[in-house]
Amino acid sequence: MNKPILFKRPVITVFFFYAAFLISLDYAGIFEPSKQSVLYHFAFYKKTVIVEGKVISEPEPVKNGQRFVLKARMLNGYERVNEKILAYAAPGYQIAYGDIISMEGRPSKPKEADFPLVFDYGKYLARTGIYTILQASSFQHIESAANPVKKLALGFRKDLLKKTDDYFKKPYSGLFKSLIIGDKAALEPQTKENFADAGLMHVLVVSGLHVGFAGGLLLTVFKICGFSLKKASLLSMPFIFLYVISTGANPPALRAAIMFSSVLIALALDREPLIYNSLALSALLILLFAPQQLFTASFQLSYAATAGIIYFYRKIYSVFGNIKNAVLRFFTGVFSVTVSAQIALMPVCLYYFAKISLISFAANIIIVPLIGVIMPLGFAFYFSAFIFPSLSFALSKIISFMLHFILVSVNVFAQSGFSSFNAAKPPVLHIVIFFLFFLAITHFNDRKRFIFPGICLILSFLNIFAPAFADKDKVIYSVYDRHNVTVLRIKNGSSNSFIFYRKRGGHDKYYIDSFLRFLSFSGIKKAEMSFIGFKESDTARQIKNANPAFAKTEKTGIVDMNFYERGAKFDMAGGKIYIDGNAVLEMKKNPSFYYHLKKKTFKIKDG
Repeated sequence: MNKPILFKRPVITVFFFYAAFLISLDYAGIFEPSKQSVLYHFAFYKKTVIVEGKVISEPEPVKNGQRFVLKARMLNGYERVNEKILAYAAPGYQIAYGDIISMEGRPSKPKEADFPLVFDYGKYLARTGIYTILQASSFQHIESAANPVKKLALGFRKDLLKKTDDYFKKPYSGLFKSLIIGDKAALEPQTKENFADAGLMHVLVVSGLHVGFAGGLLLTVFKICGFSLKKASLLSMPFIFLYVISTGANPPALRAAIMFSSVLIALALDREPLIYNSLALSALLILLFAPQQLFTASFQLSYAATAGIIYFYRKIYSVFGNIKNAVLRFFTGVFSVTVSAQIALMPVCLYYFAKISLISFAANIIIVPLIGVIMPLGFAFYFSAFIFPSLSFALSKIISFMLHFILVSVNVFAQSGFSSFNAAKPPVLHIVIFFLFFLAITHFNDRKRFIFPGICLILSFLNIFAPAFADKDKVIYSVYDRHNVTVLRIKNGSSNSFIFYRKRGGHDKYYIDSFLRFLSFSGIKKAEMSFIGFKESDTARQIKNANPAFAKTEKTGIVDMNFYERGAKFDMAGGKIYIDGNAVLEMKKNPSFYYHLKKKTFKIKDG
């Protein structure tokens, strides 16, 4: 009797149990900033602090200064701490990776999302272990204690960036930097948007694709030099990690390096590379040192794509088994890899970005093989610049031609009318059911092949329609109170109304943009909008395909309406609802509630 894979592969079992443990900790609130960070409390009370620590990232220029990550070790000269801070300093300060510095400033909390579902910068930083932001008002350099290996890798990065600027013209220099070491600073915003719409944003971030190409190149070079596969595998590992460190050691690249290294170790030991074990081992190692990576889009996308390729590739490629032509077999292989990854990526991308690229299959088939050619040419360009500058110049022209082709192709893909479409953000349960469905339809045989997918589909339909049926007699209210603005959302069936009340402050275009993204992520095509205290000329210009109403009185925040044959008053400033003159609920204390049309009562909404 065959044992289940969880028992045959103990690493996979440990990973699943550990992941479940982390999810339970997150659900219990253990990872909340207030429980993880000492400085978070100083930010809450807006107190000035003196922080001493080590600069653990290469400072990058930003508007009116520079930004870097500081690993704090001392607070106010006596209290020991061990947490990361996103620090900002004036451009005049000389700061480098590895410096031990002392900074004085007032810590602040990262900006929270204005609405649910949309990107939350504060939560994004928290998942990387950063809970506060510090703007330096004074600065003191103590000493330098850089890690020599990381310093060497970052030196390679700096030199590569400089040589790229010397040999390449814009916009090719910016794209080359991004493709080789993941530096997107010089890319135009429109270029980034084009890559996103074409489903190619992953090639601009150093990840498994780049590490795989780099690792394959290293193995080839060492084999050509006469080393055996065992020795070539072991020699390649330190160079892979040097490359990853030089790119910034972002989580996707680090994950890929760990997984690739586990495969190389298996090859060196003459053992069959157990790919699922390698995948689980790399994930487990990452999560042991950075547990909150489990909840990041980057982590989930990386492992979803890899697992999709492992699980679906052979099944899809076998469809083209009769093709004998070598060129066609190559493209069917690329197509099979792309489709395999996209099957697993589609629901995860939809959850995080509420967008699906329809043209990514064709775009990846054309662009990804080119990246595989550009990377070895790029490394050859860099190293030849030290000995044969004329060869480097020639290689830069060849690479520039290929980069030009990529930019034109991506622009064509992105500008096509069917490149992508927006959709509502699915619940987590729907994503789980999606993967269960594909697992069932491809893994189980005979009757089970149809029984399990059928169960998945039934669960999905129940999850979609049951809440709508339960809420048919309810008018549901949700309160979003952020950054001097209170928003009341009124949902009755499929209709939605929003009442905005601005307490103070001027026009904030980013707030309106965030609201429009919230509408898109929620799948709301049309909604009534009423604005109190907003400047009509600025706000209405941002909102298209709608007719927002603007109140003449901007200070009271009182909204009177005839509410199902009863007088209703919404006090947006005071945060209370009055029905027939009586206060019914405090909106801000109860951010989700409903009015039952038949029972004619207000109740707090569960969940």
